[in-house]
Amino acid sequence: MSEQSPNRIYKILVISAYRTILHTRAEAELFIRLAKEGHMVDVITVQNAEYKEQMEALGMRVFEDHPTKKISFEFIQHLRDRIRKFDYDFVHVFNSKGLTNAVWALRGFRSKLIAYRGFAGQTPWYDPMMYLKYFHPRVDHIMCVSKDIEDILSRQMMSGRRKLTTIRKGHDPAWYRDIVPIERSQFNIPQEAVLVCFLANNRPFKGLRYLLEATHLLSPDLPFAFMFIGQGYDDPDTKRAMDASPYANRFFTLGFQENPLPFLAASDCLVSASTHGEGLSKSIVEAMSLGIAPIITKIGGNEGLIEEGVSGWVIPPKDSNALAAALSEMASDENERKRRGEAARQHIHNHFHIEQSVEDLKALYQKLLG
Repeated sequence: MSEQSPNRIYKILVISAYRTILHTRAEAELFIRLAKEGHMVDVITVQNAEYKEQMEALGMRVFEDHPTKKISFEFIQHLRDRIRKFDYDFVHVFNSKGLTNAVWALRGFRSKLIAYRGFAGQTPWYDPMMYLKYFHPRVDHIMCVSKDIEDILSRQMMSGRRKLTTIRKGHDPAWYRDIVPIERSQFNIPQEAVLVCFLANNRPFKGLRYLLEATHLLSPDLPFAFMFIGQGYDDPDTKRAMDASPYANRFFTLGFQENPLPFLAASDCLVSASTHGEGLSKSIVEAMSLGIAPIITKIGGNEGLIEEGVSGWVIPPKDSNALAAALSEMASDENERKRRGEAARQHIHNHFHIEQSVEDLKALYQKLLG
């Protein structure tokens, strides 16, 4: 192999399900920008992927035959044929079905296999499935979306951190410039309300119970309205807890929204009350990119997202009192709310920009081939 140089043109194959631009943008744009720099980037994805036309316009080959099974001998053979033909430097895999096939397909090839981990759940060393994925010896490196995930994996892997690198999925401020907020009146939300958005599917670790408990501690004089976006709010226990809140008549449950950004843009604050399990929360980054200062919990995946007292509010997890205090402070001072919102927008621009993610990825490439 030729000596590594900063100007080397890389040959890259990406395996990921780019169904919609909205939900996969931060990931797909990494490779689009590499293609614009002149690197050879091919993509294996699902049929009717929204990104196909844009990618092909840049000269990227798009193969619409993403595996549908954990082990597909047909896909493994197709993948081996492509690797043999194009001699990729790197094969990036962003999901489980892609990875369990790729570890077999890459046997005997020089291509570096880079897996991705974006969820902070446990990956115990004694779980046999981990050895068909992240702990498989054919995996050369794992790209972690947050330092917390890197820490979790390092405690389970015999190689420690040697195969781990944290590369955040950066965003571009330009993506948010033309977002038009919803008309509150369309959903009977009072125009003068301080609108709090809870954007998450209702799962225990998302911490909805602590937000509902916090509403019992808020002054009724504060003009709150609460908007819940996501699935699972029709659960009987959840409905009972929501109906018992003194703010029940100011709850607006809007269900799943294909594009939540206009709803988020109409809000005054985003609350993320997660107790654990977050990688790099997309909704928090989106809110901050829209100039909305969020209230978040101090958990591993949120580390570095907010400067407490500057670009948002950071509270302990599972602490309804702290959440109520942050909500009260946010709602009581409009100028402070807006000041922190603008600081939040600038913080994402300075520390979570996609251009930095591209540079971090190229640095990883140099490390693996150097």
